[in-house]
Amino acid sequence: MGMGIVTLVSAKGNACLEVGNVDGVRVSGILLQAGPENADSLLTWGDDSKYAGDQANPGVMQDVFARVGGPDTEEVMATNMLTVNSGNVIIDDTWLWRADHGQGGPVMDSQNPCDTGLLINGDNVTGYGLAVEHTLGNMLEWNGENGESYFFQSEYPYDVTQENYGDKGYAAYKVGDDVQNHKSWGAGVYSFFRDHAVIVESGIQTPQDREIEFTNALTVFLNGMGQINHVINNVGDLVKTGQQLSYQCSWTDQPDRFLTE
Repeated sequence: MGMGIVTLVSAKGNACLEVGNVDGVRVSGILLQAGPENADSLLTWGDDSKYAGDQANPGVMQDVFARVGGPDTEEVMATNMLTVNSGNVIIDDTWLWRADHGQGGPVMDSQNPCDTGLLINGDNVTGYGLAVEHTLGNMLEWNGENGESYFFQSEYPYDVTQENYGDKGYAAYKVGDDVQNHKSWGAGVYSFFRDHAVIVESGIQTPQDREIEFTNALTVFLNGMGQINHVINNVGDLVKTGQQLSYQCSWTDQPDRFLTE
């Protein structure tokens, strides 16, 4: 427990925190910060994604934040901020930020690189109050089965181009192609493409014909240029001007459950 948001800095490309294949671990109140050498992940929970964990004694990550850039005077980097490989982990309140500004002013041209804020490979992981901003790949990537998220907020990177972002098909919330079961409530995707007119196809990407449900998802155009064409896959209106919103009250490929609106 990092009483008062202790800051741990990756000095030589290492993870700031590593949790093994252990049940009942609790980590709370810590800020993880990238360093000048690339770290694969600033926090790694579980040695591999085959460890099931224990539903009766889950791991808990609470009030854990991470940043790549911001207070630094030299470039810093991390491939992922948080990686959860174990099953039966609860994530409660996390804000994962690739800096859009720092000591030297605005961050430009994909400086302080970070691909993904939250990478979830374990099964039966539950997330409450998840926020990921400005990373250069899929901001949240969920590859584990039976995942559930309750409130997700994200904002696309300000400084990317169509070639290095929009054309690569990245999403703010990506459910892995092999996932069979996933549920989400309250996922919001915001855009402020400050430097270039970037078009992204959908804020949320998920496989078709699976046991996957999204309830109350939305996209928002905050400012800048470009647009988001759809909310989920090819469903939902585009947003491209004046704080425009597009809501998707419910989405599923199983029409016998509820109707897509």
